[in-house]
Amino acid sequence: MASLACVGSLLAQDLLLPLIDKKRRFIGMANEEVGEGEEQKKKSPLLLFIILAVVLVAGSIGGTVLMMSGGGEEELAEEELEPAAIYYAINPKFQTNYDVNGRPRLFQLAVSLVTREDDVVEALSTHLPTIKSRLVILLSGQKFETLQTPEGREQLREQSLAAVQEILNTEIGKPGVERVLFTDFVMQ
Repeated sequence: MASLACVGSLLAQDLLLPLIDKKRRFIGMANEEVGEGEEQKKKSPLLLFIILAVVLVAGSIGGTVLMMSGGGEEELAEEELEPAAIYYAINPKFQTNYDVNGRPRLFQLAVSLVTREDDVVEALSTHLPTIKSRLVILLSGQKFETLQTPEGREQLREQSLAAVQEILNTEIGKPGVERVLFTDFVMQ
């Protein structure tokens, strides 16, 4: 805020000093004609000081209003209101076998769920068997070739999130989980 006041005062000096110099010259010429040179010269610096003080105060007030109307406090309040993420790991890891061209393949996946509510963590613990069952069915229906691509893995993550949110919506009336994270993804 102090830097805005300094910028305002420098701007005021650049704009007002040429005007004040012109006014001094004009007053000086008028004083010579009237003959009141001494008295008017004493008033000129005082007038300059008053104008400069008014400009500085106006610049300071303007800077303060600008800073306060920027909405900075509202953004901070929104950031402070969002609770910290809670990570809920589903253990043990999911393992399934695939038959690819007559060769057995292993698929192993570790899953963590992200929420921000303590009551959702309790619901996850309570309904974990249902969640695991749905994820096992989802994983066993995947094609090994699809899971080898980044797009396939992202699609599986989105399907897993939808499955977990559907279960929580049914059980507690809200989706509760923001994201599904694959913390370990092994295909052999």
